[in-house]
Amino acid sequence: MIYVNDQFYDPRYFQNCYERFDAHPLLFESGRYRIAVRLQDPALWIALCLYVKGKGGTVFPLPVDTPMEGAIRRAGRSGCHVLIVSNEAGEFEFFDIASQPATSLKTPGGLIQTSSGTTGEPKFIERTWESIDTEIESYVGHLAEAETWTPVVACPVTHSYGLICGVLAALRRGMQPIIVQNLNPKYVLRKLRETPHSFLYSSPAMIALLAMLVKEEEPLWAVMTSGTILPKKTFENIGRKVRHLYQQYGCSETGCLSFGTSLTAANDLGNPLSHVSISAGSNVDTPAGVMAVLSDDQTVDTRDLGYWENGRLFFVSRIDDVINVAGLNVYPGEVEEVILEMPGIRDAVIFRKSRGLAGDQVSLHFVSDETITADALRAYCLGKLAVHQVPMNIKRVDIIPRLPNGKISRKALSDTKKQGKPRLNLQN
Repeated sequence: MIYVNDQFYDPRYFQNCYERFDAHPLLFESGRYRIAVRLQDPALWIALCLYVKGKGGTVFPLPVDTPMEGAIRRAGRSGCHVLIVSNEAGEFEFFDIASQPATSLKTPGGLIQTSSGTTGEPKFIERTWESIDTEIESYVGHLAEAETWTPVVACPVTHSYGLICGVLAALRRGMQPIIVQNLNPKYVLRKLRETPHSFLYSSPAMIALLAMLVKEEEPLWAVMTSGTILPKKTFENIGRKVRHLYQQYGCSETGCLSFGTSLTAANDLGNPLSHVSISAGSNVDTPAGVMAVLSDDQTVDTRDLGYWENGRLFFVSRIDDVINVAGLNVYPGEVEEVILEMPGIRDAVIFRKSRGLAGDQVSLHFVSDETITADALRAYCLGKLAVHQVPMNIKRVDIIPRLPNGKISRKALSDTKKQGKPRLNLQN
């Protein structure tokens, strides 16, 4: 059914897992429980996920590197009754979390995930298995040309992107996904090369690394990006080295909402899935909040700004990241795109610095191979940006911290005191 690196796990493996789960009283009754899990083996996690789903229970997968204390804390805060951890041999250990055992779930069973935490403390988000099945059916229908392509999932399968879109959607199509734990770019590239019609699911950071290794005359077959917008240079570079480049867009509350094929720009999010209706700004000059209405009439405010162009959805910025300078909006991505085109700049992030009653200032952290003065940066920007968009607070740094999903917490940078260290939560 699935591969993990070079190891194949056939239906017999899953049947043996199910028999093992049936023999444990708590797992056999998992439809009554909210279960947090931290499992070392991705194949074991997928087997347990499918088993709990079949039982109608609720499961909360934790990243394998979550410390034990943190796993217990998150399990408790998410309302789980028990935490299951495993060692490399696949042996389970159970920890009671709730003071009273569950007699029945008050809500339909489903999957618990956490938000990325880029705009504040991460939230626990629960989705029903029914809503996930609806998303998968819509997703598979939207991606008809990839029906026989093999997903290579080089991202965490504890997260909805890797789990639902990479693994569960592949199983729905009758394909055998390859889960890659070895995230050395050369190993990932080898797996892609040895897999006919390979379809990579990975983070923008990994895709950017692969783009540097791949030759134009030997393009990859298909690549999916998600989570954060690729820098313009990276988007153009990978576009020359991939036959099929896709971008999906969504949020933790809903899963995938929109899907871009034949991308025209790095912020091109394509068209909504069939079970979703999306509203946004009418054009590039009037972006508005992206609102999604699902087939069950659930309305979700994504807290993103976007607009429509030729029937396609385009991303502008997170609403919380917009910088107001003397009444004029500054969108960080637009400024970053310009700065990243400056020779010598390797990475950059634009964020807000509040001056109290004096309003916001545009701030910049950048990474460069050589020393670049603040005056030189401002002079470069003045030739390409409006005055109110030009960064005022500029700092050269060794690295720009990112969350595991590749996103940057601009809020954490904005909240950092002048002489303090960035308060970045890198665990979510």
